[in-house]
Amino acid sequence: MNNRPNILLIMADQFRADWLGCTGFPIDTPNIDQIAAQGTRFTRAACVSPLCTPSRASLATGRYPHNTGVPVHDASLPLDAVTYYQLLRKNGYRVAAVGKTDLHKNLHDYGSRGDLPYMYHMGFTDIFETEGKMNAAWPVMRDGVPSPAGPYQQQLFQAKQMQSLTEDYLERLKNRPPWYAHPSALPPELFHDRFVGEQACKMLQSLPTDSPWHLFVSFVGPHDPWDPPEEYFLRYQNAEFPPSIPSSPDGKPEWILKRAQKHTGTMDPQGELNMKRHYAGSIAVIDEWIGHILDTLRQRGEWERTVIVFTADHGEMMGDHGLVEKSVMYEGALRIPLIISLPEDRLPRESDALAELPDLATTFLELADVPIPPEMEAVSLVPILKGQVKEVKPFQLSELINCQMIFDGRYKWIRNWNDQDELYDLIGDPCELHNLIHQQPEVIKRLQALTFRQ
Repeated sequence: MNNRPNILLIMADQFRADWLGCTGFPIDTPNIDQIAAQGTRFTRAACVSPLCTPSRASLATGRYPHNTGVPVHDASLPLDAVTYYQLLRKNGYRVAAVGKTDLHKNLHDYGSRGDLPYMYHMGFTDIFETEGKMNAAWPVMRDGVPSPAGPYQQQLFQAKQMQSLTEDYLERLKNRPPWYAHPSALPPELFHDRFVGEQACKMLQSLPTDSPWHLFVSFVGPHDPWDPPEEYFLRYQNAEFPPSIPSSPDGKPEWILKRAQKHTGTMDPQGELNMKRHYAGSIAVIDEWIGHILDTLRQRGEWERTVIVFTADHGEMMGDHGLVEKSVMYEGALRIPLIISLPEDRLPRESDALAELPDLATTFLELADVPIPPEMEAVSLVPILKGQVKEVKPFQLSELINCQMIFDGRYKWIRNWNDQDELYDLIGDPCELHNLIHQQPEVIKRLQALTFRQ
């Protein structure tokens, strides 16, 4: 019998860290909460880039974006990159994935079976890749004919629903503001995250038990457009949610002010509430299918030898500071849910350690008894999970093409390369309303020593 654990990694896209029932937020996420009730929830976990593609490349490689070759959105992870998927495979793991991977974002083609040869090179033995949330609306042209870019679109073509999705998303992009939300134009059985959930259960059912496995289930929501099936939206049609952090021009760089005006300049309180209700409905779909995946794991009799993880590639601003979506360094976009449940210790705990998404790469390698290569900058969280230490690193780093963030557990310094810098004391000012950049030079001097750009 193999003694190394299986690894079930469940990821959502653009999922706020605080939108979970287990955090006390007014939303129902019973299946994610079930993982939290049997694992360690990292309350200050962060992504190393609040943007899909760089964040996922860093997860794969255990490195920061400036060292992965993927600092921007439309890029592919270089063929010479070393991934933790490859290392698990080399050491006897079946390495499977279902859903969005974003490891080749600039190539809008996922193969008719979701199994492009590139993905095997990245380290997968079993792969069923789908389009991302927004990309699912755009077919590819083959010999001048609109054709499916991947297996999810193939289902839409077969159901004669591809045009419905394309027209709906075109309407939203061209004629609606960024905060607009409305139920899906598709019937519920064709909703993208249901498709991912169904295929994940099938993949899990089919994995042989003759070797340990790693299954990466990657949902495409609750990423915008916010369009859950109507039945899921109706669960929250009368729900109330906490108000967003107000937009304030004091101390904010010009590029943020311009973005806020573009994002929510026309949004009224009812529009904000409608957006949040649709976001909650999108989460409900994901949580429901996580429940089915966990049930499948139990039915296989592998619950007691499987590491279970829930996380996201980045967060969502959801109206904070007048912003929606991602690509900024404020808490809504930076913080991610991160829950890790070990089979030998299914107890609820919370950790305020400065964990980062790529730390999963090194954590999984250590749990699988695979040597961690020296080029990986991530740090294993196993000592925290086993109660040996409370912290494994002194700071968090996050990057975008136009800015960098450094956080030491209290102070957050945002370096805007072509605009005003920002400094926030997150203990005294958790809403990031008071920019201290000109008041704390000694803090900046100390944080500067931690960054790769002096």
